[in-house]
Amino acid sequence: MNLEQKLAEIKRAVESNAAGRELERQLESLRRVQPIRRDGDPAKPALPAPRMARGIEEYVDGCVQANSHGEYFVTRQALPFGRPYGKLRISDVSTADLSPLSLLLPEGALPDATRLVYLDTETTGLAGGTGTCAFLIGLGSIEGSQFVIRQLFLRDYPEERAMLAALTEMLASYEGVLTFNGKAFDIPLLETRYALARLRSPFARMLHLDLLHPARRLWKLRLESCQLTHLEREVLRIHRRGDVNGWEIPQIYFAYLRTGSARGLQPVFYHNSLDIITLAALTAEIARALDDGRSLDSSLDLFSLSRIFERSGARERAVGVCRRALEAGLPEWLEPRARWHLAAHHKRQRQYEQAAAIWAELARRQDEIAIQALEELAMYHEHRRYDFQAALDVVEAALARISSFAAGSRYNGRFERRRLRLREKVGQRKVLP
Repeated sequence: MNLEQKLAEIKRAVESNAAGRELERQLESLRRVQPIRRDGDPAKPALPAPRMARGIEEYVDGCVQANSHGEYFVTRQALPFGRPYGKLRISDVSTADLSPLSLLLPEGALPDATRLVYLDTETTGLAGGTGTCAFLIGLGSIEGSQFVIRQLFLRDYPEERAMLAALTEMLASYEGVLTFNGKAFDIPLLETRYALARLRSPFARMLHLDLLHPARRLWKLRLESCQLTHLEREVLRIHRRGDVNGWEIPQIYFAYLRTGSARGLQPVFYHNSLDIITLAALTAEIARALDDGRSLDSSLDLFSLSRIFERSGARERAVGVCRRALEAGLPEWLEPRARWHLAAHHKRQRQYEQAAAIWAELARRQDEIAIQALEELAMYHEHRRYDFQAALDVVEAALARISSFAAGSRYNGRFERRRLRLREKVGQRKVLP
């Protein structure tokens, strides 16, 4: 073997050893993260975690607990009923009648308030997917004369399985979960973490109400944003102090993992607890609005509530609230829409004369809704009053005005066909003896 061949052989040996060392490093990392099972029983990790940041107990009032999957950190704080929170008190949140929220649940009635839990998470990112995990899970519930907040904290990734198992145990006594944007983010994220940890998710059996969607439907006409922190300022009159921005939270957690110092985590726990209380207060406020709408003092909110009633099938309540919105005074751009909905209600109730009176009023306006109202009037005269000449006069008026509206061309064909048909009917009636 010459020198060149010997050098090639040494190089192959070095590369083989390097690949082996890399493989062993990866296997060792997996051993640290995934507990080894013997005889089918869960066991603690065979090797200590490569890092375990400590010191959270020095900054957050909580304790380390353990289950069959390992250790996890948990906090508990109880808020007395008399404590104020914005324009409400904790007693208003905890004793609120939440039964009106069943209007938002086509699949069934909302469980009793004591069987509901409010949930919010703090995560390592907002993108979701398998690379994102929830490192802080907050739960809020009514216990006797107190509103209790519990928080599960992931001190390091190897504790995730124990934390998720603890969450399942905590949720065992509840039948429903309330979140804010939880259907799109929190619950799918947690279900992914349960799947990766090979644990059964507790959420499949629980009724889930996401308050983001009814909040948007109720307040989006009046408020420029329906984010939770904006709603708490504008609706609940809460102004946070000493809070941390949500976008900063993942980096605070990563810094904790990197340095082992828990000093910066206290504001994160505070932020999460405020989100939980705000979620509960917002739930009570929406329930009050859905009860009778008397808690709403804005005509915009009243009109939005009427649309919620309309979608849920409570049409009589929708009409009553819509009339209240009109009496309170709606903006010029919204009033025609409200009147249109009233006319549609009268039409469904076969109250055609009341509907026609509203259509006639809308037909005098200078926007697209006037063309829609003229079309309804034409149908009313043709099919309800059998006054073909009156219907033809309405169609002629509509065709004369269509050209002045940008969207008028899409109605032109319909009115032309209706005019031809009505001319035939008018002509036939004239030749009758």
